[in-house]
Amino acid sequence: MSQSGERPRKDHEDYISLIMKRVIRPARTDMDFSGNKGLKLSSGGRCPKNHVIPGGTFAPTELRLYRGGDPWMPCEGVALVVEVTSTKPRADRTDKRHCYARGPIPLYLLVDREQSSLTLFSDPEGDDYRQHRTIPFGKRLTLPAPFAFDLQTGELI
Repeated sequence: MSQSGERPRKDHEDYISLIMKRVIRPARTDMDFSGNKGLKLSSGGRCPKNHVIPGGTFAPTELRLYRGGDPWMPCEGVALVVEVTSTKPRADRTDKRHCYARGPIPLYLLVDREQSSLTLFSDPEGDDYRQHRTIPFGKRLTLPAPFAFDLQTGELI
């Protein structure tokens, strides 16, 4: 940790890589992954912008959403977005959550470095998710369909 108590930025990319590998391999549906893929959405409500860039985006391979795509793509077909808290954790915990729900993106996985936890948001309605589950690093987190497996988080410790 740095003197300010924040983990170095390099951990951000390490966490994204670990999550990507832990999700792609056991997912029941073949998934494609894109890091830092721009998503277009409608702003309003508690979503302040009409675009957002998640740390990672998962979509079923059969949709081929990333092939020949524009730098900014619509949210349709995206199954899961992943964020790792950055130097502005409020944006990841709150602002982006509302934007992803407006997408609507079915699942939002937040890796919170300050809290050493993961939160899975699901069941989007309007500009928020109706359900969420938070676990500490090291515990298993069940990902629903189309993933349908328990995400192992021990390597995040």
